[in-house]
Amino acid sequence: MSLRTKYRILKATTITIGALSIPWGTFIGFCFGEGRYSTALVALSVQVAVSVADGFIWFWVLENMRAKMENEPVKSANEAAS
Repeated sequence: MSLRTKYRILKATTITIGALSIPWGTFIGFCFGEGRYSTALVALSVQVAVSVADGFIWFWVLENMRAKMENEPVKSANEAAS
């Protein structure tokens, strides 16, 4: 798997996690509002852990992949087709 492909996969993963955190946060808010504090605290703890992991993934992508992508030779459309 090329570095560009890895970069795109990790980028899509962080975008997906970010998009899913919005309804997840809404669920946590409803749990707190209904008085289901134990469920809300567990969900909030998991959301924080996922957000921290997502941040570390994106930080790693930005720090390590950018320099490697600049050094990787870019194939032209003619080379990729053959």
